[in-house]
Amino acid sequence: MRKVFRLSILFVLIVLIGSSIIYWQNRERVQNELYRTYYGQSGVPAENIDIYEQAGDRYGVDWKLLAAIHRVETIFSKSSAMQSSVGAIGPFQFMPKTWVGWGYEGGTSLGDIEHDGIDLTDPDAIKQYGGLGVDANGDGKADPTDLTDSAHTAAKYLNQHDVTKSSDRATLESALFEYNRSEQYVSDVLDQYDDYQQQIEPIDVNALDFKKQTLAQLLRISLRLTN
Repeated sequence: MRKVFRLSILFVLIVLIGSSIIYWQNRERVQNELYRTYYGQSGVPAENIDIYEQAGDRYGVDWKLLAAIHRVETIFSKSSAMQSSVGAIGPFQFMPKTWVGWGYEGGTSLGDIEHDGIDLTDPDAIKQYGGLGVDANGDGKADPTDLTDSAHTAAKYLNQHDVTKSSDRATLESALFEYNRSEQYVSDVLDQYDDYQQQIEPIDVNALDFKKQTLAQLLRISLRLTN
């Protein structure tokens, strides 16, 4: 009897250790999938909607398209990788040279200027080099990691590529491909945009149902384990 008990304990320990190793090796993917499940097909953080709407109104772009881009790019800034492998940064994933301007001679041909010493948030530098970065919240900085500044800059970019609130599919496809040169990306954003056209579910962290409360708790535990 004791032997069976010990074997059972050993089996449980092996399973726990194995699960921990698998989790640790795939923790970023696990966290991202948890966030996707948390927001569901039609979820949008309630606190973000005003930001999307203001940016959309300022540049004549449908705010739901901005929400779809933010969802696909960084899962509403919850992605485990807020800087891409090629150097894109912030909630809406701008290359630094797109933000500060391609007139700046430093950096790489892909647009990364890491360690170059230039202040990406300086509106004067952005004006000098012809960048897109916008100081939307009026704090004197055009910060690519700030949601408000980043959302307004994304709307500005789309506006410059002929996107309006009534754009046809071809215009949206063309603009999104310029934003991120991937056919899969374009498809993902437009699929999400279609979902948002049908239904928007504002996710209020102060009024979650039981399922989302459970997911939120799992995410808190996951984040504690990796920080």
